[in-house]
Amino acid sequence: MRMRDDYADYRETVSRSFADWYGSERDSWTGADTNDRVTEFVVRSAPPEAGGPRRVLDIGCGRGHQTVQFAERLAADVIGLDLLDVWDAPAARRGSARMCRGDFLSFRDSSMDLVVDNGCLHHQRREEWSAWVRHGRALLRPGGVWVVSCFLSPVAEVVARPLPDGRLNWWLTEQALVELFATAGMTVTNRDEIDRHFRHRDGYWLKYLVVAFSRE
Repeated sequence: MRMRDDYADYRETVSRSFADWYGSERDSWTGADTNDRVTEFVVRSAPPEAGGPRRVLDIGCGRGHQTVQFAERLAADVIGLDLLDVWDAPAARRGSARMCRGDFLSFRDSSMDLVVDNGCLHHQRREEWSAWVRHGRALLRPGGVWVVSCFLSPVAEVVARPLPDGRLNWWLTEQALVELFATAGMTVTNRDEIDRHFRHRDGYWLKYLVVAFSRE
């Protein structure tokens, strides 16, 4: 019971943190050029249609702008999932995009062709990474693809960089990420590194690691 309480408590921490960032318009990731790079990667990595429009889950969709891009670029039926209701994106001109408020581990729909995690895994508690990945795999149909974008560690180890408000930031190595998904029966089909154009106070120039995994 305590583990579940800890999980719920941390969800509240994450919600408060992002509510503050969105409320003070510090969500610099919304509309960022790096998001466009991730969108292009998702389009290249998406599985082919299988008898109808692709069904896509966008985890941590925020304002929903990228969710709409996925709908339009893939002519897909996209669900944007987020802990907060800050959606202000225009309606999709192609495909469809809708917002669902809730927690990823409580989301139930096992018919997804594509799951996109653009910057959520690296905010989770490390003890929940395995459950996070197993749950996402269970949402995918066989042959479905999960694209994950995370902070790439500039050193040869996973590094914790928590924020003062309690939200976790993890810098992951590619090896750690691949091994995590491999334990859930998922294999790499594509990968890229995206320059964040941001120099950390420790002197590191930081990047995103973007990897596509296929459900076996």
